[in-house]
Amino acid sequence: MSDDASYMSFLNKANADPKSGQGSTMAESESTSQRRSSFDPTSSSSSEALPATLKSLPDITYTSDTDSPFEPVLFNYAGSRLPSASEFNTVLSHAHKGKSGGDVEEISVGDFDPNGEYKEIIQRVEQAGKEKKGVKVFRVQASSTRVEYYILTVGERNLVGVVTRAVES
Repeated sequence: MSDDASYMSFLNKANADPKSGQGSTMAESESTSQRRSSFDPTSSSSSEALPATLKSLPDITYTSDTDSPFEPVLFNYAGSRLPSASEFNTVLSHAHKGKSGGDVEEISVGDFDPNGEYKEIIQRVEQAGKEKKGVKVFRVQASSTRVEYYILTVGERNLVGVVTRAVES
């Protein structure tokens, strides 16, 4: 950086919001802890199919050893009720062309959000559902310290909701 203009350009790129499309690409600007796992379904979902309540989520992050945003997800699903943990594992496998997502366990909304910090996110997922079937929270062990939490409901021939990532050491 030999001159002030080059330095200012560097600072502007470094401080640009990665979601705005300016500066570097999202993949280049994300830290390792925020990169999507190899079994992330959001890469194959269409944003047009997302319910309005999930297209623009509030700027709330899930707090763990690293803070992670909530991102909308959409899975093909023909069931009329929320899946069990083993059924959701099958849905993840199909979404990732046979790769298992990891150990899947269902946890209660109260265990996921004991202090009510994520109440608005949970309400938005519930509103995105067809016929108000409620929500389920699934904890997927991605690696020894990395976990993904899916908050899901039944939509129109799909499971719709959000995912957030956590580091639990």
